[in-house]
Order: sequence, then C-alpha cells, then structure tokens
Amino acid sequence: MTRGDRRSRTRLWTGFPMIFPILKDISSKRRHHLAAPCTLGLAVLAGCALTPAAPATAPASHAVTASPRPADLAPYLELLGRMAPGDETRQTAELAAALGKAQEAPTAANRLRYAIALGCAGHAGSNPIEARRLIAELLAGQHDLKPAEVDLAQAFLREFDARVALYADIARQREELERRLQAADADGDKRYAALATENTRLKKALAEAERKLEAVAEMERTLIEQNGTTQPNDRSPPR
Repeated sequence: MTRGDRRSRTRLWTGFPMIFPILKDISSKRRHHLAAPCTLGLAVLAGCALTPAAPATAPASHAVTASPRPADLAPYLELLGRMAPGDETRQTAELAAALGKAQEAPTAANRLRYAIALGCAGHAGSNPIEARRLIAELLAGQHDLKPAEVDLAQAFLREFDARVALYADIARQREELERRLQAADADGDKRYAALATENTRLKKALAEAERKLEAVAEMERTLIEQNGTTQPNDRSPPR
C-alpha cells in the first residue's frame, strides 16, 4: 500500500464519526415513519377485535301463524234443543244417550254434554245438584276443553248454583209453612177443645136453667090450682 492510499483511508475513517449521527438520525426517522403505520394498523385491528359483532338479523318470516280454531258449540245447542220441555219420551232418550256416550268415551266434551243434559230444567230426571258436581269436577281436573267450552261450562255451573240455592230456599220456605200450619192446627185443636168445653158448660148451664124454670112453672101451677080450689068457698051467698 502506498502512502497516498494510507492518507486517503485515514481521511475516510476520520470522517466516519461525522457521518454516524446523520445516519442515526435518518435511521430513527425511518423507524418512526415505519412504526406509525404499524401502530395504526394494530390499533385498528384491536378496535375491530373489541367492537362487538352486530347481531345477525333474522330473516323476515313471511309465514302467518294460523289463529286457533274456535270451539264448535253447535252440539251443545242441539242438545239443549232436544232437552226442551214438551216431550218427556224424547228428553228421557236424549239423557240416556248422553250418559251412554259419557260412559263409553269419557272425553271432556261428552262429560260436559251429559252434565248439561242432566241439569237442564223441565224434565223429570233433572238433577242440578249432581250436574253442578260433575261440571266442577271436570273443570278442576285435566281436560282438553277449548276456551269457549270452558266459558259455557262455567255459565252452566253458575246457573246450577243459582238453581240449587233457589231450591234450598223453596225447601226452607216450605218447611216454615208446614211448621206454621202445624202450629195453627195445634192452636185450632186447642181452640176447638176450649170451645167444646165451653159448649159443654153452656149446655149444662142451659139444662140447669131449664130445670129451674120448669120448677118455677110447676110451683106456679101448683099455686094456681090451690087458689082455684079455695076461691069458691070464700064467696058470700047470693041475696
């Protein structure tokens, strides 16, 4: 190596300390500019991770829910029509038929129809007390009656309650009337006995008065007879 080369290398190494701060400054600025986008990207990713996902909107349902079919009350109305007063034979047959259906197929509807037929007024076999018990037992247990049928059963339950209360009131009034009649009969018997006693007393008094009157009359007759026998002797003889 020549002396000139050595001098050139020495100047090169001597200038390096001046270049290092510049390179360091440039390097730090480049790192800063490169770190900013990375930091921003990480923040965006973190924000995306922390942001709750929007709930998936359920697809609009175009299916229309069918409304429940109302209960058919026509059989109950027909039953009431057949149990109407006017034909006792028809009423008896209808009640027996309803009982047979309730025993063969004891569904809630058949049991309700029999209870209604049993409690209907106007036929010889009407029994609202038992009909009320059957309906109350039916509603208290498990059944498949529809709301309209339940309303109908509750309406008949109230009607049978009212009729049972009315019959109880009629029976109470009848007992009260019978008690009063018996008391009146007892009072009548007492009054009759008193009248009979008074009548007997009056009869005795009348007989006694008649006896006394007869005695007085007899005394008068005796006096008249005695006066009649003594009167001619007292007369003076004619001149």
